[in-house]
Amino acid sequence: MAEPFREYLFEYPHDGGTWALKVKARDPDDARERLKALAWARYKGEVAATIPVPSLLGRVLARILPRR
Repeated sequence: MAEPFREYLFEYPHDGGTWALKVKARDPDDARERLKALAWARYKGEVAATIPVPSLLGRVLARILPRR
């Protein structure tokens, strides 16, 4: 069975304030590696809404919907 993902919190300074970023990962070391990979991230747009989907339905939709 796959390890569950947890959310890990990272802080960073910007424009005179302190901000936080959540990273989903298997463990703290995985979270740090994912944070390093953010250097390759591309802007995709603003999040307009977040809709929770039950896990079975989410897996089915992930398989049938096209990826961008």
